[in-house]
Amino acid sequence: MKKALKGLTALAISTSMMAAGCSTQESSAPSSSQPSSTGGEQPKTAAPAAAKSNEPITLKIISPTVVEKPEGDVEKKFADDFMAKNPNIKIEFIGVPMNDVYGKIITMATGGDMPDIFVNSPEFYAKAYEMGLTEDMNTLLGADYVKGFHPATLKEAIFDNKLQYAPFFTIPTGLLYRKDWLDKEGIKPPETWDEFIEATKKLTKDSDGDGKKDRWGFALVGSKNGSGGSRFIPIMRTFGATELVQNDKKEWTTQFASPEAVQAFQLYGDLVNKYDVVPPGPLQTSYAEAVSLMASEKAAMMVTGPHSIGAIIKQNPALEGKLAGVPLPHAPGKSPVSFLGMLGFSVSAKSKHKKEAADYVKFILEKQNQLEWNKVTGRFPTRLDASADSQIKSPALEGFLKAMDYSVQVPVVPYYANVQVAAAEAYQAVITKQSSAEDAAKKAAAATQNEIKNNK
Repeated sequence: MKKALKGLTALAISTSMMAAGCSTQESSAPSSSQPSSTGGEQPKTAAPAAAKSNEPITLKIISPTVVEKPEGDVEKKFADDFMAKNPNIKIEFIGVPMNDVYGKIITMATGGDMPDIFVNSPEFYAKAYEMGLTEDMNTLLGADYVKGFHPATLKEAIFDNKLQYAPFFTIPTGLLYRKDWLDKEGIKPPETWDEFIEATKKLTKDSDGDGKKDRWGFALVGSKNGSGGSRFIPIMRTFGATELVQNDKKEWTTQFASPEAVQAFQLYGDLVNKYDVVPPGPLQTSYAEAVSLMASEKAAMMVTGPHSIGAIIKQNPALEGKLAGVPLPHAPGKSPVSFLGMLGFSVSAKSKHKKEAADYVKFILEKQNQLEWNKVTGRFPTRLDASADSQIKSPALEGFLKAMDYSVQVPVVPYYANVQVAAAEAYQAVITKQSSAEDAAKKAAAATQNEIKNNK
């Protein structure tokens, strides 16, 4: 296990950035100060003894979404509602941007100052477990309650036969698009990359007639970080290449140098240089910039999850009802691919209030709260009762719901963030014409093989 977990500090910039919206906002969320409630069913199995009902308790929670908009307002409301039903419990948030949250958790754990509840994900749970930070949520929540999670989310939350965290939400990767623009041009949502290219060409326009392009077919996230890498890798998988795969000996290897991966790198280069369907400055375009391009009506499509619908409408309410999603396009003979982009909450093994912490987690996972979270943020619920609601099966979200059928697991390795960066360095080299797609693919493969070697 130590080999598998070596160097996990790099996970502070992992694919779960996509789950939280890739925020780089540097601020701490103010603690909620009004009292709140459980509302969840009691655990079916043994749990730590509860404190007396009138004993003052403070639950500290480290969360990246609490410093984002509009997510933070909803998360604080959940805390206030919980405290209103449990006057003896006070919720205090430690708000840390997603890019920094795992490094912060490691620092707090090293200093013996762990919060009662902390954010967790498939990219971090192995490290958290190896450090002894997590309590088994199977025990805290109860076996019957655990059965109420979507099976795909449980699959990515269990490690060493223990439920490392309670899945809070997912944001399956797909293609977000302006439905009204595609309808006006008579374009069907693209299913293949060839169809996608043709769509981007038709959607790139000089809309005001001044002779300059001011609307673009695709907001390409080309930044050299997890924000960009977490989008390129599922795209590469739709061509048939996998960033990390285990051979018959269960040893990791990579397909970055394969012809299929070369096609994906070439796609990025062609979208910028050959077809000119990407807004200027793709190397500086991270998640936030891509959302702004969509909100300002300068881009027609982007690779993201359903959460971006809420973020875009927050900036431009006039786009309500004009956005929709579809599974990622794919190469001929291949299938769409989606990463779940999941975040959840763990109860700290060091917490003195594990039962109350589990009750709070159950509270935010109640159906009405899951649906409210989805309505405001676009993120998908993890509980089966909420997932079956008609709200989730709306026209705007049904494409992303379908994308969940094509979900794949992120490889659980300590250097995954570095693999993302290797991919990003490669596609940037192709975009800037500093390297051919073939040479860039080989460099990404070499960098990844080096990471594998250094972590044996």
